[in-house]
Amino acid sequence: MPPDVGPSEIGRALEQLASGELALVPTDTVYGLAAALSSSSGVDRLYETKQRPRSQPCQVLSYSPHVLAGALDGCDSMVQAAAMALLPGTVTCLVDDPWERFTAASGGTPGSVGLRVPKVGPVLASVELTLVATSANHPGGDDPSRIEDVPADLRAAVGVVLDAGELPGVASSVVDLRPVGRGQPARLIRRGPNAADVRKTLGAISVDLIESD
Repeated sequence: MPPDVGPSEIGRALEQLASGELALVPTDTVYGLAAALSSSSGVDRLYETKQRPRSQPCQVLSYSPHVLAGALDGCDSMVQAAAMALLPGTVTCLVDDPWERFTAASGGTPGSVGLRVPKVGPVLASVELTLVATSANHPGGDDPSRIEDVPADLRAAVGVVLDAGELPGVASSVVDLRPVGRGQPARLIRRGPNAADVRKTLGAISVDLIESD
């Protein structure tokens, strides 16, 4: 079953995120540490709490396919088709951000964004708030499959915890779709769950996939 949470938890979570709080949030792979994209103070806190250099990008995470479609607006049509074929799912898609709407998450690569739309249950799928997210661990640490696996200092730093129970615990595949807009193959940057399905899905729309060294 896709992860989900109780509807009573969502309203408070959205209010807290909008006010700059951090959250521990579920995906279809691991738990993430997240802030609202619209909250610059929240994004600042996210980087500070994770001790992540601002030069390193984070994901732009949405639970809603409707938000995904808007995020892809302005991208090459084949890139859009590839992303829509892969998402929602256990994949992070690197795409161009020609209008630089997601610079809060872009790190040292303005004009690009990693889009993450996990496959979740109906309550989470109804949430249209766009998040900046990274895995809820310390650099080099294990990816957390349960809230209890998140380091204690990170748990103490958040105002919101959305607990969806135990998750698979393997981080998403990362696929660079930006070359597709130039007529080149997509690149598999990180192999995650269901990586073989990524190749099959892209092949069905005549997009080749090569694995990075």
